[in-house]
Amino acid sequence: MHNASIIIDKSQFIRNLQAISSWVNRNPPVASNRLNKVKFCLPVKANAYGHGLVKIAQIAEEYVDYLAVACLDEGITLRQNGIKKPILVFGAFSQEQIYDLIIHNLEITISSLLKARMVMDVCQKLKLSCKVHIKIDTGMNRVGVRSENVHVLIDFILNSDCMKLVGVYSHLASSDIPGNEFTYKQIKEFNEIVAFVKETNPEVICHLANSGGVCYYPESYLDMVRPGIFSYGYLPGNNAVDDVLKTVQPCFSLKSQIIYFKVVAKGSAISYNQQYVTNRQTRIVTVPLGYGDGYRRALSNCGEVLIHGHKYTVSGTICMDIFMVDIGPDGEAYIGDEVVLIGRQGAYEITLTSVANKCQTITYEILCGFNERLPRIYV
Repeated sequence: MHNASIIIDKSQFIRNLQAISSWVNRNPPVASNRLNKVKFCLPVKANAYGHGLVKIAQIAEEYVDYLAVACLDEGITLRQNGIKKPILVFGAFSQEQIYDLIIHNLEITISSLLKARMVMDVCQKLKLSCKVHIKIDTGMNRVGVRSENVHVLIDFILNSDCMKLVGVYSHLASSDIPGNEFTYKQIKEFNEIVAFVKETNPEVICHLANSGGVCYYPESYLDMVRPGIFSYGYLPGNNAVDDVLKTVQPCFSLKSQIIYFKVVAKGSAISYNQQYVTNRQTRIVTVPLGYGDGYRRALSNCGEVLIHGHKYTVSGTICMDIFMVDIGPDGEAYIGDEVVLIGRQGAYEITLTSVANKCQTITYEILCGFNERLPRIYV
């Protein structure tokens, strides 16, 4: 067992899912005349945003309608671990992956006639059928069929005897900004396609809202929402939300422990390249965590930790497996003492957002960077 670990608060995670579901289904609905419950699709790609793919899916399955992954392997892993809920694979696929997508009952994203024909050929040869979602590009310019070509693709799939169209979706590019003109343009463009889809088959699930959509654009809810980062407790942007959504909080903590302690003289260099030099005789503690685990090297000399309810700064360059902290000449610490890197201890908290800001990146990237060397503990 590693001397550092990621702690996941299961109860808080469940509260997040319940709060979001309650919000998008509040009565009366804010933005449409919908009659049915808005479905909840939980993205668990990238190891559930660092929270642990299988365990998070198992916890969430009771509270959501769909799970979503980025690739075939993630979907197979969930099926092999007993997940029964529908699983949408967001990512593109290759010819050789189609068979496995189908036999593991994974719902396939189709973004072109070429891919639709590839899937149909495999289904016909093997006498199999599958469920598909059409991905539409409404301005992200990443993956998806263009709006002007979607009608042909929809007709092709609807006329197939081996592909069932169960969903049509797109992705919002700037929904973390409330009142964004481009986001409204995307919603309008997608709604025009929704009207066509519903006339053709009213049972098709039309979905658009990501985390930003859930927080700031009720017009985007439609049949299903797909809040990723927000389900794990982090706002997409730093804008105000309703009190109900304020109950959505992080469920992720990162903790380690002190494995070494020493007293060093004034003028002693700490770690590689002498980037930190003590200005007095002081106490240095060593923490067994480094960039090899995903604790970013950019936090050298600026990252913060909590020890015995006091906040200290990382001292020197973060190594692959360890880093050091100067706790001062009077600092108290012993081998085995808890070190909090993300989370609360005493009166202080180190937030993931503050860590991301120090690394000049976003919360998503920090979460996804914590690798499998760190155990996940669910409490």
